[in-house]
Amino acid sequence: MELETDYLVVGAGAAGMGFADSLLDSSDADIVVVDRRAAPGGHWLEAYPFVRLHQPSGWYGVGAVSLGEDRIEQTGPETGWYSRASGSQIVDYFAGVMRDRLLSSGRVRFLGLAEHLGDGRIRSLEDGREHDVHARRAIVDATYTSSPTPESSPAPFQVEDGVRLVTPGGLAALGDLGRGVVVIGAGKTASDTCSWLLDRGCDPASITWIRSRDMWFNNRAYLQPGRLSGGIVEGTVHWLEALAACGTVDEVFAQVESRGVIRRLDVEVWPTVFRGPTISDVEIAQLRSIRNVVRLGHVRSIELNRITLDEGTVPTSPEQVHVHCAASGLTYNPAVPIFASDRITVQFITRTNIPLSSAAIARVEALDITVEEKNALCRPIPLYETPLGSLQMLLGGIRSEGVWRKHPILGPWLGGHRLNLTRDAAAALGDDAAHWYGRLTAALAPAYESLARLSS
Repeated sequence: MELETDYLVVGAGAAGMGFADSLLDSSDADIVVVDRRAAPGGHWLEAYPFVRLHQPSGWYGVGAVSLGEDRIEQTGPETGWYSRASGSQIVDYFAGVMRDRLLSSGRVRFLGLAEHLGDGRIRSLEDGREHDVHARRAIVDATYTSSPTPESSPAPFQVEDGVRLVTPGGLAALGDLGRGVVVIGAGKTASDTCSWLLDRGCDPASITWIRSRDMWFNNRAYLQPGRLSGGIVEGTVHWLEALAACGTVDEVFAQVESRGVIRRLDVEVWPTVFRGPTISDVEIAQLRSIRNVVRLGHVRSIELNRITLDEGTVPTSPEQVHVHCAASGLTYNPAVPIFASDRITVQFITRTNIPLSSAAIARVEALDITVEEKNALCRPIPLYETPLGSLQMLLGGIRSEGVWRKHPILGPWLGGHRLNLTRDAAAALGDDAAHWYGRLTAALAPAYESLARLSS
């Protein structure tokens, strides 16, 4: 059996769904979406039950359909900030987008529980049968920036029989936490897990947190949409001014931290990783109550009575629960050209925002221009976890957005797009808009010059 379509989109996560949604509005193309999972939603289908978005819901999902109510919280620790969707809400959202937006258009077909073997060859994961999907225009790889999770990634260390090792999802299902919990990982999943344990009344002294490296966190106050989005411009100005003025990456981060834009959990430990998670001061205070933090490198093995790390060992016991939060969370593939003659590889092209990136790539694909011109408009930004890499990603995204704003079609498209972080920023800043945008403009060229020097 062979299917015909204009575009075969491989992956029904945020990247694939965002691409298909945007292409529907900007073309008359027929689309087939294929995914190994039974439903759309990507890694959210495997998420732990207490997960929430890093960012407010207003910046996530597909352009044509809002996620959640886009409201400002009136109670709780995030009072005054825009709401963040839970994992289950996101799964329901993508199911609705597929059903009510994509499939109902009559131009999209979804093949779930199917594996793309390459070159349009599809194998069913239910019965093993294979068939071809002939893509007249392009095969779209929307898995290149996939997000590995503890549920889908085996623990990167050896585990002796009898050790109680669970994922965050498995932890939530446990009724008995034994004589304590050992959380293994340094990123958002680990911090979420520690916060969840503390929220349910666990004694901080019963939690051991193994962090191979410490991380920088974005201050969530500076990453708000709508009428609070002026903070994005202010935060960007602080980054650019610090980069323009400082001679080293560490000095840049120290200055930005002093302005409140970024945070760290331990003021005595200098972080070496920045993947872009957000955090609030309430969460920081809560997480700092965990005093038993182990910094001896990566875990190499867990035996019944000890944990071996790069730089030593720590005791454990069969009664303790060990939580695997050590999946990378991001895929660090090298940047490749996004457009080829018969293939599109979806990647980040703006400020670590894959929904907006995939939507922009689809909008550019619909333009009547050459492959070379498309690639000039969509320059991939490699993912890094180093502080220097995060600066390269920030300025790479600003460069992309600047190019789009000058384009006669992409400029208006970006200005009105739901996922554009700064769509409402000028209005939110009000009378202060000229001041902040003036500072941004003044700092931009010196920041690029400084980044080039630091990157050499």
